[in-house]
Amino acid sequence: MGKLVFARKPSLEEKKILEKILKEGEYHLRKRARIILLSSEHKYKIPEISRIVNLHPINLRKWIHRFNRKGLSSLLEAPRVGLKKRFDESFKDKLLSIVRQPPRKLGVFATHWTLHGLKDYLEKKRIVLEISHETIRRILKEANLSLKDLRKKGDFEPEY
Repeated sequence: MGKLVFARKPSLEEKKILEKILKEGEYHLRKRARIILLSSEHKYKIPEISRIVNLHPINLRKWIHRFNRKGLSSLLEAPRVGLKKRFDESFKDKLLSIVRQPPRKLGVFATHWTLHGLKDYLEKKRIVLEISHETIRRILKEANLSLKDLRKKGDFEPEY
């Protein structure tokens, strides 16, 4: 079983702010305030708090440790969703312009682009250091562009 972890006792000012958040704060902030108060004031253990607030114990430990180290400001941070974007709009535009050209025009021995072919081309030409074919697929989907549709439309004619 894991080590017992409790939030430190909040100062009077922190306690007032936590109680105010509990009454008026956004949902994710109310949950965090409740975790800290249940742990510090009422000495609830992590599994008990987990059942009350419906969060995984790992997340509870994270918020308690943050509060203990950095104080109230660490709880007030906005929730972070997903990874930071690795590819900016200029890269996406470059990718779309490449996709719209026949591979042979760019020195690739193929009649049409594939996700893996694009990945190889982008990495060999050092346009990007590394990219997955799934990322390429997602970027094309965001632009409402499909490799299959490009082949059907015949947007480019193979050179003989």
